Amino acid sequence: MKAPTTMRPYFSPKRGREIFWLIFSWVAVLVCSALLYRYWDWTRSMVMIDYLQQFRAIKPVEYLFLFFTYLGEDEFYMIFFGIIIWCINKSIGFWSAAVLLISGLVSGVTKDIFALARPLMDGKPLLESYAFPSGHTLTAVTVWGYLGIRIKKSGFWAWALVVMVLTPFSRIILGYHYPGDILGGYAMGIPLLLLMVWLSSVFMEKGWQRKFSRPLLLALCLAVPIALTALAPASDMPKLMGLLAGAAVGYIIEGDRVRFVPQAPWGFQILKAVIGLAVLFGIVIGLKLLLIADTVALEAAFYFVRYGLVGIWVTLLAPALFVALKLTPREAAK
Repeated sequence: MKAPTTMRPYFSPKRGREIFWLIFSWVAVLVCSALLYRYWDWTRSMVMIDYLQQFRAIKPVEYLFLFFTYLGEDEFYMIFFGIIIWCINKSIGFWSAAVLLISGLVSGVTKDIFALARPLMDGKPLLESYAFPSGHTLTAVTVWGYLGIRIKKSGFWAWALVVMVLTPFSRIILGYHYPGDILGGYAMGIPLLLLMVWLSSVFMEKGWQRKFSRPLLLALCLAVPIALTALAPASDMPKLMGLLAGAAVGYIIEGDRVRFVPQAPWGFQILKAVIGLAVLFGIVIGLKLLLIADTVALEAAFYFVRYGLVGIWVTLLAPALFVALKLTPREAAK
């Protein structure tokens, strides 16, 4: 898949449709915000959750929503973005993964600020993280919306909209979130999506990465995530920032030194995915067993290192290995 040279217009090449979807996006934000303000108590009640439990007795329905809720889990995103970067398009894969990590950061910080509890259901363990806003909703909107804008295919947009609706709804029917958490995810996710699309498009179109020296750019990719991790070592910050730092550093170096081409024969694509994912989860699981900490600060450092290695593996080391094994070609020298 060839990445478009520009992301503008974002939603449609037809000006009327582009304006319609931009207006629709902001109207959706205002509606979700108004519902939260006007019906706050109801949106944090068990009324809708209790009503929907009757449908969970239908096993295909439950399995359907378990599938859509899995589309918002860490394991899925690591598999998904690894395959996109290695086998489809490294620019789309890297930038959409960056959107995911920044969305996770915003979601985590907001959850800690509001500190609202999740629903209590008999026989269901309570998750450790707070409820508002729904992280699955926020990331579904930002990640799949960003992918839709980059890919620009009507069929993919249809699928993205399905995910943006059913993933949040699955969190209600499975009892992980109140309706208000979902509304909060939409109200925050849509503006964040538009902001990230604008920033990444300006970054690529203006060539900002070429305005910095490589040492400075690499230093920033490490210094900013490390500083943010130091501010909140007891949250998901070390994990998210480790991934972002490792992926960004690896992406920059890969573009200079490796320059691999994701496209390859199907057999090689499958082999690349198998090798890449095996090592990826080997790092995640293996280092978890080896790096055991007894303090919050040390645990944060280990998380940062472990997931930083995951990021570097995905964007740099795996592509370099694939080139060395002749599973994928290299771009011609510029």
